[in-house]
Amino acid sequence: MPFTDRARIHVEGGHGGGGCLSFRREKYIPKGGPDGGNGGRGGDVLLVADPEQVDLSLFRHAVHHKGRPGMPGEGQGKHGRRGDDADVRVPPGTRVSRDGEEIARLDHPGDRVVVARGGEGGVGNRAFKSSTHRTPRETVPGMPGERAWLTLEFVAPVDGALVGLPNSGKSALLHALTGAAATVAPYPQSTREPAFGPLEDEFANLYILVDLPGLAEDGTPRKGDHLLQCRGARLLLHCVSEEDPEPAADRIARVREAIAPYRADDAVEWVIATFSDPDHPPAWADYAVETELDAGIDRLRVAIADHLGEP
Repeated sequence: MPFTDRARIHVEGGHGGGGCLSFRREKYIPKGGPDGGNGGRGGDVLLVADPEQVDLSLFRHAVHHKGRPGMPGEGQGKHGRRGDDADVRVPPGTRVSRDGEEIARLDHPGDRVVVARGGEGGVGNRAFKSSTHRTPRETVPGMPGERAWLTLEFVAPVDGALVGLPNSGKSALLHALTGAAATVAPYPQSTREPAFGPLEDEFANLYILVDLPGLAEDGTPRKGDHLLQCRGARLLLHCVSEEDPEPAADRIARVREAIAPYRADDAVEWVIATFSDPDHPPAWADYAVETELDAGIDRLRVAIADHLGEP
């Protein structure tokens, strides 16, 4: 299943149970009074942060989520049972929006939020009895639950993100730094899904890096891009190929403009010259590497670990 960090779902609270119209009927009591009970409230729909969920791919097909309806009231004053809630499990790091406005964040395992409340239960005729109205036949039906379309956005817990234009050496650099399997090919846009890799420092601290596809040759986000993952990164490794004849400043500017809506405000960016001589980096680069020769990789790996390890 493809990695999914955006999803649209429809949620609806359960319908409230109806109020009951009933009169007491017992032997030797010819004129029993009203005894219709109230209906039960409909179940809510909740989002629950579950660490066993790794992305939002579940919602590529499971779009509609609904709470159970409340049970109707019964005679003898019996109230209907409340409907069961619907727990919808999402990965920690999920943001929830409605009509373009963020309404909740589920950042930690076990976080829960109600996104659609169940409808109120109806009222049975017993509630309408009074000294002047002894045989009420009025009831109130159950109410429908809340309903809404929600947008879910998942940001994986990463420490650093590799960004750049197609064929800028991101996948090869991730593999060299972390050993993560990555799609490396001599043609643009060979990487379709984010690739995650662990980087360990000398103290056994583990940091997660991600290679983010998503930009076209002209720097615009492609359909189904995964630039959302920039939001969780404290360090952006902006890969720029020194072999590309186009001026590096123009390519750097295009990428920065594309990722600007996604990057964290406090994220630090390093420009990495790829396919370059680490001993003679270009003036526009913070670091230079040549992954085929494993040149400059150790120096960059130590620098990344030192930066991410700072309090």
